[in-house]
Amino acid sequence: MISAETKELLLDFEKRMRFVNLIKYWLQRSKPTEIRELLHNDDDKTDNLILMVMVFIMDSTLRYGERCTKQDITAFLRELADVYDYELESAKILADYIITDVLQSNGKVRSFDTFYNSEEQFRDQRSLILLEQQSGSYVLTNEAYEFLFRTKEIDSELDFSVNRFKLQEFIKRGNYGKALRESRELVSRVRNLKTRMDDFMLRCRTNISEVSIDEYEEIVAQVRDSFEDENKQLSDIRTLVSAKLQAIADAQINTDKNIGQIEQEIREILKNIDIVISEQSRVFNQKFTLAELYAVLLDDSFSYLQAGRFDIEQELLLPLQKMQLFDTRSVGSLFTPLYRPSFPHLFGLDFFYSRQNDIRESNRDDGIDIKSEYAAENVADIRNKRYVDIISGLLSYTENKPVFCFSEYLASASKEQLQEQMQEKSLPDVMLKLYGIGEIDVAGWRSEQQNIIVPVGEFDLSYCLSELPKEFVQMESILIHKLDEVITLLDSAGGSIKMNDFKIEVRR
Repeated sequence: MISAETKELLLDFEKRMRFVNLIKYWLQRSKPTEIRELLHNDDDKTDNLILMVMVFIMDSTLRYGERCTKQDITAFLRELADVYDYELESAKILADYIITDVLQSNGKVRSFDTFYNSEEQFRDQRSLILLEQQSGSYVLTNEAYEFLFRTKEIDSELDFSVNRFKLQEFIKRGNYGKALRESRELVSRVRNLKTRMDDFMLRCRTNISEVSIDEYEEIVAQVRDSFEDENKQLSDIRTLVSAKLQAIADAQINTDKNIGQIEQEIREILKNIDIVISEQSRVFNQKFTLAELYAVLLDDSFSYLQAGRFDIEQELLLPLQKMQLFDTRSVGSLFTPLYRPSFPHLFGLDFFYSRQNDIRESNRDDGIDIKSEYAAENVADIRNKRYVDIISGLLSYTENKPVFCFSEYLASASKEQLQEQMQEKSLPDVMLKLYGIGEIDVAGWRSEQQNIIVPVGEFDLSYCLSELPKEFVQMESILIHKLDEVITLLDSAGGSIKMNDFKIEVRR
């Protein structure tokens, strides 16, 4: 039986061996005499050439709309003929060897005897083929991507998200469709972590005894490792995406029928990156709130445990059962703790009625106030409802007028409705955020059917749409355009806010 220390030491050992087995799989390749002669019996140069081909396939398949065929690989090997000193005609032979014998292992799946820590025994771990064929072209498997990422792209930054790295690489190569999927995956990851933190905080407030210190440390470590350095990385990716969008706008290419789809994909990528950056900041800041809350609740639980309690069964009933009849004189001493305490005469009557001290020797003013937390949640609920009412009012107005100006909506709304929606300048803030989105893809939102997370008093369009009746969100998209006209809104404090009017168009 393996000890707990050794078991912890070998945690996920099979994952380490998978990478080692991948290298063994590559090195244990067949070496035909013809190939040895072409490469002058130099195994080191052969290893270099195979890796070059894998890098070429990766770069080709990451580019938008490009495929990697055997002809492409052959052409790439012809470029290296002078470096490796082989004839141009030999490039096709080398391509067949690298693709079939090495990367596809002649269609055979090899297995390696690997130790699995969770089972405390050895069993076969299969090393998958590094290359797959799809409609006449070749793509690397996930194992091959992992191998290449660890050899250069990720290097010393193995903690960086592979999704974020692939997003950056897809954008560099103009493959915006796949980049969009990676950006959506990043949004899903950060929201899942936020949901886990919210659930942990709720369980802390409900019953601190059900939460272990290991779970708390795991969540805090995950937040630190995932988000501490990622804000700058995502900001750099956002700058790259913005530059791509600006380049398309400056070129003014109208002949390409796909240009509209490309712009839409880039705008949604920018939106998703902004969501990830915002959610990351909130999660990272919430880590400190979580630490304070956990410390306060844990301290309170220990304070209550340390408070003295009189156990009648242990202190009174059990000793009575053990007493003999001749011990009746000692019975009275057992009831002494139940009597009213007697004090020296130097204390007056006011002592009995004076206010008692807290369990702690002094009040502590650090940490957070749990009551204020609940009050904050009530405020968040009020704001969430206000944002839902604003979106509901705008969409209700579109039933009769699919195209209208924001000023027309203001004129049609009641005074009480506007007064409520102008609380904390909510209405103009919502309009500015909708304008920042530009085109709201309601049909795409319906098709995704993603899990909606209740916001903490912040405007979240997805949450607002999910709270509306289904008949309100049956349109295809909503477009927001800024107009030159300036309108004036009266806020709840009696002041005025000037802003541009907006044109709202609903496409059904």
